[in-house]
Amino acid sequence: MNDIAERIGIYAASRISAQLSGLIFREQRSGDTGLNAHLEITEDFPKMGKSIGLQIRSDESAWMERGARGYVCRGEMSHLAYWLQHAVPVLVMIYDRKSDRILWEFASADTIEVDGPSWELVIPNDQVYGPEAVAAISALPCYSPYLSRLALDRPWMELVEAGRDVILELEEWINRPSARGTLRLCVCNIDGTRDAVYDWMFQTDADMPYSLRLPSLFPWANLSVDEEFYREKVVNAGQDIDSSELASIRPWAVEAGEIARFQLKLSLNELGKAFLITERFLRRGEFPRPSIMGKINDAYENSIKYKLHKKP
Repeated sequence: MNDIAERIGIYAASRISAQLSGLIFREQRSGDTGLNAHLEITEDFPKMGKSIGLQIRSDESAWMERGARGYVCRGEMSHLAYWLQHAVPVLVMIYDRKSDRILWEFASADTIEVDGPSWELVIPNDQVYGPEAVAAISALPCYSPYLSRLALDRPWMELVEAGRDVILELEEWINRPSARGTLRLCVCNIDGTRDAVYDWMFQTDADMPYSLRLPSLFPWANLSVDEEFYREKVVNAGQDIDSSELASIRPWAVEAGEIARFQLKLSLNELGKAFLITERFLRRGEFPRPSIMGKINDAYENSIKYKLHKKP
């Protein structure tokens, strides 16, 4: 499927989702091999909503055909394994451009038929993504929503772990209570340019300051102000800034007494580090190798087995 057709399907899913109460649509950042986006089933704060993974296709895709019951999707076993082993439930969505509607089906062992090295999934003609689908989607079985959130944020954690600067930009109307907000995540290159920008919608209590909501949105990260950026802004404004002012999550400016602007950096906390270690063990069997330091025991080190193991 070409990129244009894929984008049209994603835009349609986003547009329809915006009209559905109880769902928040988030496009998945590029680089993920199996999901285009995910839905969050919203709940009253402080409960974290259930997350649903989305694989969105256009009806022009070569890997499906139109049948009497609906669209028949086919693929390789490796792709199916990715869906079934994912930490969140996965929906396959097909955008029908002619009727401007989206059909959907839950990817599970009950809905997918396996035939040797391949599989097929029927997306029913009567299963339309719209208001009547919200209850059914919300009721889908889900792994822990807390673990699901970590699984979906894994690409960001890996970028931080690799040494990339991940910046969070946020604007808050401080005198207008609102239960929904939007932030922006940016990945910085060495030359200071922004490699990726991702807009992230979130839900909170209407009267809760965003600075108090952020830690629960990024439970795997330490949040701190971008000190270099803040100092530059303050100096350009002809003001002084105390180091103690940089120790808390604070805006770098409040414009016209209405709009607070933040620029924060993310670093891995203990939960984030532990999740990456656990996730690699669960997916690939990787685990931290113990290092043998210092003297152990002469008789043990002089054994044939130990010497053979240590032999370069």
